Amino acid sequence: MLNPPNVMLQYARFYDLYASGFARDLPVYLDVAAKYAPPLLEIGCGTGRLLRGFAREGHEAVGVDVSRDMLAVARERLGEDGDRVRLAHHDFRARPLSERFHAVLVSLHAFNYLIEIEEQRLFLRHLRRSMASPARVLFDLAVPLSMLRPELSGQWRLIEREVAGTRISVRDRREMLTPLLERRTQYFSVDAAPEAEMVTHRRYVTPASLRDLLAEAGFEHIVWFENYDPSTARAIQLGDRPSGPFMVAAEL
Repeated sequence: MLNPPNVMLQYARFYDLYASGFARDLPVYLDVAAKYAPPLLEIGCGTGRLLRGFAREGHEAVGVDVSRDMLAVARERLGEDGDRVRLAHHDFRARPLSERFHAVLVSLHAFNYLIEIEEQRLFLRHLRRSMASPARVLFDLAVPLSMLRPELSGQWRLIEREVAGTRISVRDRREMLTPLLERRTQYFSVDAAPEAEMVTHRRYVTPASLRDLLAEAGFEHIVWFENYDPSTARAIQLGDRPSGPFMVAAEL
């Protein structure tokens, strides 16, 4: 199911507000940025939540996304922080970047939107060709809510917030279409405007399956950790089952 173009821009503006308060991942990425040569590359930068944090801490960054609407909002929101940040429309399933990076972030579940295994392989192959050794990549991965709390599968949840004086609301429903494929339906509104519908799909990627794909693409020293705590990083075992969102790190 394709979402109408006008809804995509509405959703980008809604998403910028909805995700603005989340910052648990930022310290992990700032630590990587401090250890590797600039600029930092963020894949799936969305509306620039993390990019603004990087710039304010003095780091140069490049943000890419497959959504032109998300990038348009990111350009609006970067303001003075834009001096340290470059934005580009790019799809790693299609080709690598010409520039090479030492630190790469595949942030906030971007990899989960790659539904087919071959898409994931192409993404990682092109990512590998866009990195210069030594390098480190971090993936932030989702575990479907329907797997963590089966009683909520197919149920509507209402989420309402006020962000910077703006009222946002969303009715959210998630359900598993297959053991690995989640469909998410959202009816969202900003400042009591008429609701708009957004439907997305994400694939659950286990630590072990990503480990195998990364090794196939030429990455090494592959570990995973939960709760955005790199101090707990450990080698991936076949039976590892995250209890929530988790990160996988790999090196060249």
